[in-house]
Amino acid sequence: MARKSVEAPARLAPADLRPLRDLVGDGAIDYAIVCTAFHFINRIADLLDVPPESIPEGLRRFEPLRKASVWLGSLVMGRMDLDNRRYAATFEQAAAELDPVFRAAAGAPLGDRLDALAGRPHVLEVFRHALEERDVRSSLDRSTIATVHAVCADALPADRDEAFGFHARPDDPVEAFAFVGTRYPARTTEAMIDALRERGFDDLGVLDLAIAVADANQWLRLSSLLDLDRDLFLLPAPDAATAVA
Repeated sequence: MARKSVEAPARLAPADLRPLRDLVGDGAIDYAIVCTAFHFINRIADLLDVPPESIPEGLRRFEPLRKASVWLGSLVMGRMDLDNRRYAATFEQAAAELDPVFRAAAGAPLGDRLDALAGRPHVLEVFRHALEERDVRSSLDRSTIATVHAVCADALPADRDEAFGFHARPDDPVEAFAFVGTRYPARTTEAMIDALRERGFDDLGVLDLAIAVADANQWLRLSSLLDLDRDLFLLPAPDAATAVA
């Protein structure tokens, strides 16, 4: 499942989660969340060139120094409280907290749209935070977010060539950022960021674009694995929204 989420995420389906469901029941939803959350985190890190290690790249070639930095990092993390905790809210309570946020986002009640997650109510809170990030906290307008969502959905790899090959990028800097961020975010260049700045995006705007790309990529994979409607989170493409209006 994890490999397919990288190599061919456009072909993910509930069947890819079924072997885990046979082993751990609804716990398979947690596996799906962890797997797709890495796509969220890694995309932001790669799109914004966050270094993977604490020491500068030029010093990583010195193996003893690199090993020492890893050892120190593990020592710090080993002192953290990383134990899982029982989620206190019931599914009904989590759904009640999500419903007003969903109504504001979709213009309709939540209803039974996420009943498939009844065994893991904390996932509703994950979804609520994603909606609030999209609609309340992001500095991007809905048209820009809708464009990002549409490009990410179209660019989602269906095979290894699409995930690792070389392809023509869109000319528009926002669309190019979303395309590369979906196919191979580590290939993001300074020139691409400069093009976004020329378009008028400041540091916060570039960060919010990276979050929008990461959100879309996580949701595209998660909704496929859990058999949820993509449109619960993804905004309609700007052309589609115009046609509806």
